[in-house]
Amino acid sequence: MPDASWYEQMYGGRDETLMPLEPGHKYFLRDSLAPGSGALLDIGCGTGNFLRAARDAGYTVTGTELDRNAAQFAKTQLGLLRVLGLTISEFAEKYPEEKFDVVTFFEVLEHQAAPLQFLRNVRACLRPQGYIALSVPNRERWLTGPDVLDYPPNHFLRWNAAALRHVLGSNDFEVLAIREQPAGIVHTAQMINMSLRTGLSAKASGNGSASFREVMQMAPEAASAVLHSEPSPRQRAMQLLGRLKYTACLPVAVAAYPYIRLRGYKGTYLYLLARLIK
Repeated sequence: MPDASWYEQMYGGRDETLMPLEPGHKYFLRDSLAPGSGALLDIGCGTGNFLRAARDAGYTVTGTELDRNAAQFAKTQLGLLRVLGLTISEFAEKYPEEKFDVVTFFEVLEHQAAPLQFLRNVRACLRPQGYIALSVPNRERWLTGPDVLDYPPNHFLRWNAAALRHVLGSNDFEVLAIREQPAGIVHTAQMINMSLRTGLSAKASGNGSASFREVMQMAPEAASAVLHSEPSPRQRAMQLLGRLKYTACLPVAVAAYPYIRLRGYKGTYLYLLARLIK
C-alpha cells in the first residue's frame, strides 16, 4: 500500500478545500437505523467535511488522516482538534482503552491491501454492539470502460453488496442497511464521455500529461515532476477540449436518463451500516 507521502502527493489538491459531503456521508446521517449520537471515529477523514457534519448532528467526533495537510486544514479551519495522523492500526495500538459507539470509513476499504486486518483493527476500537458505517465504489456500477482508479496503487479491492455481506458476516457483524446509489445524470455523462475515449488527448499532450488518472499510475518521481510543472500551451488546450467534450455529453445524458433509470443502472456509491454482534 502507498504511504502517507503518496496520498499527500496525489490528493494534495484537495487539502485546502472543504469538499462537499459524499453520498455515503449523507446516507449515514439520514439513516434511521444509525445510533444518531455517541462517540464516532472516522477513518480517513480528509479535510473533515463529514466530521463537521457528524459533530453538528450530535456525535462526539475523532478522526484519523494520513495526509498531514488535510488533517491540519480540519483542525485550523473547522475546529476539529482531534484529527490524528495515524493509521487505524497505529490508533488501536496507541489508544487501546479508547472505544467508540460508531466507526466510519467512507471510500477507505477499497484502498486496503489487507482488509481482514483492517477490520480487526476497526473491531478493536468498537464498544460491544458498536456500529460501523462505510461506503465503497460499487463494482456493479455502470461502466462503459475500464477505470484506472480501480487499480493499484489506488484501489486494491472491488466490492459489491454480496461481498460486503459475506466478509462482515464472517467477522461478527450484522448488516443492518445497504444502499446502492442509482446512476444519475452526472454519472451518465461521465460514462458517455468514457465511452468516447480515443486517447488523442494524451498523445497530443505528450508524456507529461497531468491527468489525475495517468499521474496516479506513474512512478513517484515522475508523478512529482508532472505535478510540479506548469502545463504547456498544448496541454492547456487539450484540457480545455476535454472539458468541452464532457460538457457536450451533459445534454445527451439528460436525454438518455429516462432509459438509464428504466434499466436500473447503478451509480458509484455503495453504502452499508452494520453492528457488531459479539
